[in-house]
Amino acid sequence: MQFASSGHRPASYPSPPKLYEAGALALRRFLQQTRQSVYRNREFHPALLREHVDYNVGLLPLDYRAGFMDALGAYVLLTLEGCQLDPQDWDVLAAVKQRTTQR
Repeated sequence: MQFASSGHRPASYPSPPKLYEAGALALRRFLQQTRQSVYRNREFHPALLREHVDYNVGLLPLDYRAGFMDALGAYVLLTLEGCQLDPQDWDVLAAVKQRTTQR
């Protein structure tokens, strides 16, 4: 059975990552890059975050943006609670899931 041009895929075909999860993982990558930049340059520019959100995330679907912003919110809340998070080891998907189920 061919699935050539119809766009249909067999059920065993792996589905692409969900946009929400992809947005949350994108925030983790952003935090890793920002952390490296802060260690290297010893300064943080809030305009970098605004530019990243506006330019890179703002053009993407709502689910992606929601995942990015929810992950940012989870990161801020956890750090305000006194947790020292390493973006390299942080399980962002678990943190976002925990925050969304608490609502």
